[in-house]
Amino acid sequence: MTRLALLCGAAATAALAGAACGSSAPSPFPSAGGAGGAGGEGGAGGAGGELAPADPTLGGPCVDDDQCEDGFPCTFDACDTSAGRCRFTPDDSACQNGVHCDGVERCNPRLGCLPGEPIACGDGSTCTIDACDEPTRACSSAPRDADLDGDPDAHCGGGDCDDADPAVSSSQPEVCGNDRDDDCDGSADEDDCVSPEHDTCADALEISAPGSYAMTTAGAGFHYASSCGLPRPMSTRDVVAAVLLPPGPPVDVQVTARTEGTDVAVTLAGQCGDAATELACGRPFPGADGGKLAKLRGRGLGDPERATALPVYVTTAEGAPVVLDVAFLPPSPAPENETCGTAALLEPGAPVLATILDAARDLGTACETDLGELVYTFELMEPRDVDLYAISTDGDGEPSLSLRSAACALPEDELTCQTAAAPHLFRRALPAGVYAVAVSATAPTSALVTLELAPPTDPPPDEACAEAAVLAPNRTASVSLLGHQDDVDLGCGPSAVDAVYALELPVASDVLLVERLSAGDTGSIALSLPACGGADDRLACGEGDVSPLRSARRGVAPGSYRVVAEAQLGQPVSVTAFVRPAAPPTLVPFSDACEGALEIPEAGGFFQGNTTNAAADFDAGCDRAGTDDRGARDQLLKLTLTARRRVVLDMAGSAYETLLSVRRGPDCPGTEMPLSCTIGTDPQRSFLDLVLDPGVYYLQIDGHALAHGLWFLDVRVVDAVDEVEP
Repeated sequence: MTRLALLCGAAATAALAGAACGSSAPSPFPSAGGAGGAGGEGGAGGAGGELAPADPTLGGPCVDDDQCEDGFPCTFDACDTSAGRCRFTPDDSACQNGVHCDGVERCNPRLGCLPGEPIACGDGSTCTIDACDEPTRACSSAPRDADLDGDPDAHCGGGDCDDADPAVSSSQPEVCGNDRDDDCDGSADEDDCVSPEHDTCADALEISAPGSYAMTTAGAGFHYASSCGLPRPMSTRDVVAAVLLPPGPPVDVQVTARTEGTDVAVTLAGQCGDAATELACGRPFPGADGGKLAKLRGRGLGDPERATALPVYVTTAEGAPVVLDVAFLPPSPAPENETCGTAALLEPGAPVLATILDAARDLGTACETDLGELVYTFELMEPRDVDLYAISTDGDGEPSLSLRSAACALPEDELTCQTAAAPHLFRRALPAGVYAVAVSATAPTSALVTLELAPPTDPPPDEACAEAAVLAPNRTASVSLLGHQDDVDLGCGPSAVDAVYALELPVASDVLLVERLSAGDTGSIALSLPACGGADDRLACGEGDVSPLRSARRGVAPGSYRVVAEAQLGQPVSVTAFVRPAAPPTLVPFSDACEGALEIPEAGGFFQGNTTNAAADFDAGCDRAGTDDRGARDQLLKLTLTARRRVVLDMAGSAYETLLSVRRGPDCPGTEMPLSCTIGTDPQRSFLDLVLDPGVYYLQIDGHALAHGLWFLDVRVVDAVDEVEP
């Protein structure tokens, strides 16, 4: 449909009966009597009262667009004045749910959006495990590995001679004395076998000084359970260290275990083998270096009269090297500021060290982590600008900050939050009163938290939804984000600094929003109703760290809207709202080669095709090296420009990894232009933003690495008044 205001949420049964949201719109279906009354698909009917052959896109008689509304959001509804009938043009792009593996959704003009056919990835071999992988949006085929030890079954070409036991494979060491062929070389207990070190408490690695210690669980068994034990007991292994404390005053013992990738847990106990004496336990977390880590702190340990030996169990999900970092620290009690009621004072300009390790999780937040939080409080005697900073002192986790009102405890008490390597929260002219700051992290770490106060400042004109600055259509606006705060939460991307612009649409329009991020930043670009009241007001959303970000909405009703651009690091961005009058999509059924290449109107348009049945006619400079001659199947469109224009080409929503190349004519297929070939392996697919001189151009719709399927192409042609960023 062409206007959002006409969406009335009609029930499916009403839609199927041809209801038009209470309007007098003609039904897209034949009348029950078969004679083709008002809204009948067959008009006056054929001989003998039979309906004429049905065109599923045609409805009843009309004289203007207002009479044509079928209640399906995925159809473009308009009066076809040449036929004197309503035409309901299906737009498959409006049905896409963003999930690749459930197939391509289609728009049926009689039924609305229909689910797609799930992607079939089976290759017919019992030696592979085939699946559709949603993150990569591609089929994956992995050798059969029943015990998940990384070595495929020997019956299927792998090296695993016992695919039911993860402790046996060609990648495992031969363990001495167990009368088993651990390494699948056909022999057991051969001369190069290994005896696992520190496998039990009787052979524990003795640690009497702080430092780093190398251990390995390769070849070890599993002997000691703990409260943070790992799943998959068949492959779980553990080794033991013994922390030796001399007689003397108590100390804190902090232990960190690190691996290159496999899950690791670490446990400190009072007596070896006795689970009831567990003192502290650290479960696995992702490390900043891509590996895994576990960390614990035992508090107030030791005996003033005698030496103490404390066992440390190091457990991994499979045999792997482990680095154990051990520190002896001055004794300290567990932090008391775990709740809003016990919050510690946070003084302006005086950093505090928040150790996020064994705190409980008490507060709801939009920036939730897997760890608990510590709570701090400060008071403003008058309105002030507030800056909150945090940075990890050991780099083990990303800090998470949550600024909260005095009530503090409930999710709705949160004013703003951010999780990042160095989070920064800014709040302008915060009123006098008491506030709370909750500090958490993505992994156990110690973070320096700093509060800075400044006199209140005036907001920039693009700060909030209520009085947003106007964004000119088809013009790129540079946005500094300096002095901005996180005002708007549309549920589009993580919490981040934002800028808001008003977008005025005098007529029903197709809107494409484009945001270019600074290097290393993450953000989002969204279209919203004027209130910016949350996810219910959000009309379109694009998010991520791949610039440029795009979001689109077709058939937006006339009116006032808001464009919300966000960047997590608050670095500069640029924003463009490409706007054109709403138009139906154009189906590209053939256009397989130069002959009959579909002509794109100079004003652009929205096009849909499918390369599955096309031929592979053209090479492309940006395709994957080693791809077959002429690459994937392709289609060709033609664009003629009579003046210098900015041309934006967006293939978002396409069902496969796209390749888009622009060729300069006049002869077909033309010559591929520099920097005008792009692949789209990410979910937003191929995108080009070019300034082109007058002339003839050919757009090659292709696939990356032989991919093919359903594609969408949004072509925006506007005046070349902006300097286009590379």
